[in-house]
Amino acid sequence: MSEQLPLSSLHPLAPEFLSTAALYTAPIDVDAAVARIGGLWNEQIDPKWNEIPAGALGKGSPAGRILQFEIDDVVVMVTPEGGQLPVEGGQLPEHSFYAAVSCYAPLREAAVAEPQSPADLPEVKRRKRMVSAHIVMTEVMDALMREEAAVGVFRSELGVVQPPEMVTELANSLTEGQAPLPLWVAVRIFHPDLVHGRTLGLPLFGHLDLEVLDSTHSEEDVFAMLANIADYIISSDSFLLPGQTIGYREDEELQITQEVSDADGQQVIRIQ
Repeated sequence: MSEQLPLSSLHPLAPEFLSTAALYTAPIDVDAAVARIGGLWNEQIDPKWNEIPAGALGKGSPAGRILQFEIDDVVVMVTPEGGQLPVEGGQLPEHSFYAAVSCYAPLREAAVAEPQSPADLPEVKRRKRMVSAHIVMTEVMDALMREEAAVGVFRSELGVVQPPEMVTELANSLTEGQAPLPLWVAVRIFHPDLVHGRTLGLPLFGHLDLEVLDSTHSEEDVFAMLANIADYIISSDSFLLPGQTIGYREDEELQITQEVSDADGQQVIRIQ
C-alpha cells in the first residue's frame, strides 16, 4: 500500500448512497418480499412505511410511499412504482412495475484529526461503508428477485439488467465470505485487433475504474486479470497509484498509470 496522503487527490470519494431498481412484469407485495430477507439472511429488520406528500421531493413530484428499514447501520429505502422505470438512453426489458431501492451508508464516526496511516483516512473508511452498502443491497435484491414476476435488477452505473437467476445465485457467495463481484462491478472486453478491457462500478467503492488497451493476452486472461484486481482492491485496504507495478505472473510485472479513457473521457487506472 502506498503511504502517500491524501488518497482522495487521485481516487474519487466513495458516495454515501447506492441506488438500483428491481423490475417486474406485475405489481408485487413489497411487504412480503422484504420480509423474506429475515429468513434468507438471518437479518432482524423492522420495516416501516413513510407517506411522502406531493411536492415533497421537488416541484410537481407525486405523492408516494417509501418502505424504510436498517441492516448493519445501512438505511434501506424501497419505493414501489407502477409503470416503467424512466432511463436516459437505451431500452429496458418489458416491465410494468418496479421497486426503486436506495442504501444510505454515511460515515458516522468522527474522522481522525491526524491520520497515521491510509487506513485512518475518512475516504478509506467511506470505502468500507460502501462495501457494507453493497452487501446489504445484495441481500435485499436476493429477496426481491425471488418474486415470480421478477424481470431483473437494473444497475445504471454498470449499464446492465441482471436477471433474477444471476442475482440469487451470486448472492450466495456472501455466505462463503466472498464478494459477488459480477453483481457489483462490470468487466467489459473488446477485441477490435488487440484486446481492450474496462471495468465499470469501481468509483462507487472510491476507486478509479481499470482499463487495459492493446493487450496481447487473450480475452479470457484480460477479463480474469481485471476481475481479480477489482476484487482485491474492494476487499482490502490497497490502492492502485501511478508508478506502481502489479505482479501478474511469476515473470511479469505490469506498470500502471493514471489516464483519461478515450471511451468516455473518465479518469482511469490504465494497466500497461
